Amino acid sequence: MLPRAHYPPSWRRASRGRRCRPTYHRRVNIHALLLADSAQAVDGKLYILGGAWNILRFPEFPAQLIVGIAVAIDVDWNETNRRHHLDVHFEDADGNAMDPRIGADFEAGRPPGATAGTDLRIVFAVNGPLTIPGPGSFSAVASIGDEVLARARFQAVQVQRTN
Repeated sequence: MLPRAHYPPSWRRASRGRRCRPTYHRRVNIHALLLADSAQAVDGKLYILGGAWNILRFPEFPAQLIVGIAVAIDVDWNETNRRHHLDVHFEDADGNAMDPRIGADFEAGRPPGATAGTDLRIVFAVNGPLTIPGPGSFSAVASIGDEVLARARFQAVQVQRTN
């Protein structure tokens, strides 16, 4: 057993020294938010090409690229068969929103044979153009409802053009 100091702060002790689950549980949680060169969602799986980058290099600005956005969402059993809204947008270092802004409504159904009480995972992928106005720090921000649940941060840097 770990010393008490090593438990996450959200864990508390029950009687007889047993650990309890965290006292707070998000009913809908973003399991993964990934930026890539290309992304696909097929049969509940994410297919990623050139993913997980956090530095982009360009010879000049503004710069344009095609970006793949992959999202995996865990939905609590008690939130299934209810409509939710996902919003993904980009921000600069000052928190100013940039285009594109992507929105999707989703609803996780309970498939036959699913174990009662388990989370269900929904996956999304979209590919499209992104314009980077200049060097700096940027983020893809994912929200469900009005709550920000994930950020994928990246840097854009200027490099010399190679011939």
